[in-house]
Amino acid sequence: KCEIVLQWVQRLIVEAHETNILKVAPPVLSRVYNQLGNGVVILNNAEKLNDFPMPFPLAQMITFMLIVHWVITAVVVGLAVES
Repeated sequence: KCEIVLQWVQRLIVEAHETNILKVAPPVLSRVYNQLGNGVVILNNAEKLNDFPMPFPLAQMITFMLIVHWVITAVVVGLAVES
């Protein structure tokens, strides 16, 4: 879907530039196309992360380590701060 919308937006930009509705210097227009392309690349990278799920043991280990970090941080701050 997003690739189709990207093509529509690029076509609208080209048509607006050719009919002088959009009066922009070529380097700026080139940067617009570059940023649109970067957005699609980032979207594809996000979709790759969604397609390959994290293994369950890794998720459990991360959760455990976060809880341990949370507890240790609270204890260390409680001992280090004088009230």
